Amino acid sequence: MHLLSCVLVILAITGNTGTTGFDFLRITPTAREAALAGSPVARPAGALAFYYNPAGINSSNSAQFTYINHVAGTHLGSIGYTQPIDAGRAIGVGVFYLNSGTMKRTNEIGEELGTFGVSYANVNLSGSLQPRPGLNLGLGIAGLYGTMDTFFSLALASNIGLLYQPPLPGLNLGFTITNLGFQLKPFSSARDPMPLEFNLGASWEPIPEINLNLNLNQPIDNRFNFRAGVEGWVNQYLALRLGYNSLGSDLMGGGGSDALAGFATGIGIRYDRFQLDYSFTPMVILGTSHRISLGINL
Repeated sequence: MHLLSCVLVILAITGNTGTTGFDFLRITPTAREAALAGSPVARPAGALAFYYNPAGINSSNSAQFTYINHVAGTHLGSIGYTQPIDAGRAIGVGVFYLNSGTMKRTNEIGEELGTFGVSYANVNLSGSLQPRPGLNLGLGIAGLYGTMDTFFSLALASNIGLLYQPPLPGLNLGFTITNLGFQLKPFSSARDPMPLEFNLGASWEPIPEINLNLNLNQPIDNRFNFRAGVEGWVNQYLALRLGYNSLGSDLMGGGGSDALAGFATGIGIRYDRFQLDYSFTPMVILGTSHRISLGINL
């Protein structure tokens, strides 16, 4: 596979390719949020909640681990930890990593020239503050590193978040500006813009067992889109989840599986201090993506 082709494959695994650098930031790192198609901006959960909205950091000590078997033979992993500082303040730290595995390097006429790989890492430190009841503010700072063959890139990014609980019981509203930053060192001489996105979300629990989510998303390099998800707890141990991302139409290839484009599903199992989540995302022409996350309240 030619180097340029491999790069395009890595960028395409987000299903939202544009003209920005560090597009891997658009890959959802946890199973619960992936099963809800990335919709829980107003109600993220787990120790990596700050990845979706830094204002949503847990109010208790918790840790979370995720493994992703993604498309194009790509593997990803994440680990996060959150801890309250005092009443109304908390911090979270996490690492999100992507590895393409080994790929063949070829020239324009198909001659093999050895192998190469692509990898990315995101180290994130976030904090949240509650200036008054019902209102949470959050800020995250991320250091980004990428390698592609013998080239590497460095970048800094920030995430800004807000969560608000209006008087209506069960309703939460969220707003984020994510991936606001710049490349310190590009892969080549030209710097790419960061994958900046604006998100406005709502989450509603009509009853404690049902959670409905909606996220309106505007990236700088793609069209406006929405993500929706529903989470239902069958009992105290088992949750069923279903989500839809309107950008799924970009993955259609004209086959019978196009009906699945944009959908995601998954389950959650909770016992004592532990929660195990699994998600399945059919990405049609690109393949399928599987995620499994383990969360622990410490």
